[in-house]
Amino acid sequence: MSEYILIVAGEDSGDAIGEEVVKAVVEQGFEAVGTGGLNMQRAGLRAAANFEDMAVNGFFDVLKKLPKLFLIKRILQKKLTGCKALICIDYPGMNMPLMKIAKKINKPVFYIAPPQIWAWKKSRGKHFKDVHVGVFFQFEKDIYESFGAKTILIEHPCFSSSKICDEFKDKVLFLPGSRLPQLKRNLKKYISIAEGVENAVFVASRPELFDFLSKKLGGRFPIVLRERAMSFRGARAAYCMPGTAVLETFMAGVPTVAVAVIDPLTYIIGKLFLKTKYLTLPNIILGKEVVPERISPTIFL
Repeated sequence: MSEYILIVAGEDSGDAIGEEVVKAVVEQGFEAVGTGGLNMQRAGLRAAANFEDMAVNGFFDVLKKLPKLFLIKRILQKKLTGCKALICIDYPGMNMPLMKIAKKINKPVFYIAPPQIWAWKKSRGKHFKDVHVGVFFQFEKDIYESFGAKTILIEHPCFSSSKICDEFKDKVLFLPGSRLPQLKRNLKKYISIAEGVENAVFVASRPELFDFLSKKLGGRFPIVLRERAMSFRGARAAYCMPGTAVLETFMAGVPTVAVAVIDPLTYIIGKLFLKTKYLTLPNIILGKEVVPERISPTIFL
């Protein structure tokens, strides 16, 4: 195998960020090896594990997928020993342990979109001393620098996208989640909202989710498959799972509501340990509720 850089992303937002990272690595003459979705793989990533097995949301989802996640972790640890460097993209449950191992064996680490230590588990910041970190906002840069990280500000893909999708004009968008377990929990709630809305359109971020929505909605609402970081400009409103989708619609100037049904364990832990008043980045950055947040627990699935 030629010299390679290990790149680890575990969700759609990380895949969107990682696309340009993979391109840059390949252009420098290295092989890109690791985990990522269709965007990263099209850019040249050689997948070391199944990206779909990494899609989890909440503590209960993690518990259900622990065997697969442990297997992926072992695969990536083996790849780590032979790589030239490690690039982590979000996904702290996997990337934090990999980063610690990389530091012990003197592998260079660059962490893009690191954990939200300003929201909870601030103690994780100590592990980033002398680590190169890429963040999207100045307040993140300040916090990580206080722990001795070598930080740079980078542009989020949803800020640079200028594409306007005419098919969304005057539509009300429903984005119930980028992970299948998440989407399953949210779907009933989203359908109940959509039934009272004119021009409702469901949006799927991956073919797997498109197929699931097609089966469950049975033609009741239009469904579109969209690329990550696409501009939603022109839509009349949007209902989104808290996360990158909220940031994308908000930055596109679309009135947005964050709606989520989460497992009780995650809900309780969040209530106990979250140190922020809000869950969505637009609210956290502006310090007020510009995006209404409607979060509720459900029974275990």
